[in-house]
Amino acid sequence: MNPKRYILTGTPGCGKTAILRALELAGYPVVEEAATDIIALRNAHGIFEPHTNPVFIDDITNLQVHRQMRIADVAGIQFYDRSPLCTYALSVWLGFPISTTLADELQRIKNER
Repeated sequence: MNPKRYILTGTPGCGKTAILRALELAGYPVVEEAATDIIALRNAHGIFEPHTNPVFIDDITNLQVHRQMRIADVAGIQFYDRSPLCTYALSVWLGFPISTTLADELQRIKNER
């Protein structure tokens, strides 16, 4: 049976992470948001505006997929802090073309419903 997946989205500071921590403490599987970690990693490597490079979108997508696959077989309810759909919106907002990596992930999501 396919798990029920819920995506929390919203502006920075609106409480997504606090809600996800509470859900995680209650025993639900949670997939962390990826962009913040990619930014922190790039900053640690001396890249202070990683969002200016189109590869930023693929880095986010790849980390999101990796994190999702860790709980892919968990039945029941799953919670996500943002999603590839949010990454799509970010890509459009940044003015980047939709990469093959992101397009493939969106198609996978569509195929798996």
